[in-house]
Amino acid sequence: MMTGTNDQNSLRTRLAAELNNSAWLQKFKAINRLLHSLKAEMADIQPCELRWDTSYNGLIIHCPSIELSQQLQRQRGKIISIAEYADRITLVQPDSSEVILKP
Repeated sequence: MMTGTNDQNSLRTRLAAELNNSAWLQKFKAINRLLHSLKAEMADIQPCELRWDTSYNGLIIHCPSIELSQQLQRQRGKIISIAEYADRITLVQPDSSEVILKP
């Protein structure tokens, strides 16, 4: 009986280690840190919704107003430096075309 429990614990430990070392989890952690860094370091981005698009490894910033989008466009360099992990960064604004900050 004890051996079965030990085997389960061993398997659980091994699977946890594999998951923690997986590329998927590492990528997820990097994206999470990036989104938190943007929110923490840029007050202007607070009202925006940030989304990660895994299909092209890109960040989409949904701005609630064109004015806010324009403020963020002026901070393009800072956004790109914080979100350097993103292959593409797009600003989406209401009733207007999207703006590519990093193609």
